Amino acid sequence: MIDKGFKGVWLIVKLNLLFVLFSLCGLVVFGVGPALQMMNDLFVESEFDYKEITFHKAWISFKSHFVRSNQLFWLYNGCLAILFYNLYLSVQLKGLLWLIIDFLLLTMSLLIFVSYQYVLVYESEYELPMLQLIKLSCISVFLSFSSFLKLLIGIAIILGFSWGMKGLLLFATFALWTAWNNIATKHNREFVEKRLVGNES
Repeated sequence: MIDKGFKGVWLIVKLNLLFVLFSLCGLVVFGVGPALQMMNDLFVESEFDYKEITFHKAWISFKSHFVRSNQLFWLYNGCLAILFYNLYLSVQLKGLLWLIIDFLLLTMSLLIFVSYQYVLVYESEYELPMLQLIKLSCISVFLSFSSFLKLLIGIAIILGFSWGMKGLLLFATFALWTAWNNIATKHNREFVEKRLVGNES
């Protein structure tokens, strides 16, 4: 158990350091999206074996996803930026109508945020046109409310610990985030997989 624990910790550290390195390679602005996808690819491929995570594999994944991952990253973050700006404006106004609008904007923001987490996972598993990938990710968000909450709560906890211990941002935060995405969405992804296999047969 101790040996597995140390291997798991080293896997997280390796993934996170690679994420930071490749984010910087893309000057952050054009590096974060492909680096997130690269990290997810390596996590899925490694199956918790840290030896499978290498710089060479990371570089190949980063290059292959560079354009498309940037498009997806900025599409989703652009939508979130617009929603958050409108939320910022609406919270300054009082009244029941504006309270309802605040709630709707916040809900839409969370749905889009969770949808992007599914995009990262499905991009590693399937070869789909971008529009189909986005549709599948959006549908997956609504499959299970418990999975939706579990994903958000887990990410909130990771970010909370990272806020208190800033060193985690360099060594663990983003890799833990990736690992939790895969764990929390497993049930929904298995359901989607069964439906896809059923349709093919």
